[in-house]
Amino acid sequence: MSRALTRQVGQIRAALLSGDPHTALIRIEDLVRTAARQGVDAGTRAALEPALAELRDLAQASLSGAQQAAEQVRAIIQAARSLQTYDSQGRKTVTATRAASPQRF
Repeated sequence: MSRALTRQVGQIRAALLSGDPHTALIRIEDLVRTAARQGVDAGTRAALEPALAELRDLAQASLSGAQQAAEQVRAIIQAARSLQTYDSQGRKTVTATRAASPQRF
C-alpha cells in the first residue's frame, strides 16, 4: 500500500476514534479520489481491505454508541416529563405531566 493511502487510512481512523464524523467523511472522500487517481492493483487491494474492514467496524461502533446515547437521552427526557408513583402494593404508576421540557429548580 502506498504511503499516501496508508496516511489517509490513518487519518480516517484518527477522526473516527476522536468522534469527528465530518473530518472522517472528508478524509474518506480524499481516499477515494487518491485511489481513483492512482488506481488500486491487486497487491494494494489485498493490503487495503483489512484496513478498510477495521474502519467499517469503527464506524459501526461509533454509530451504535451514538444511537445508545440518543436512546438514553430520550429515556431521561421521558422520565423527567412523568410522575412515577407506587401504590401500597408496590405497583408503579406513571403519569405524564404537561411540562414542555424538564425544568430544575
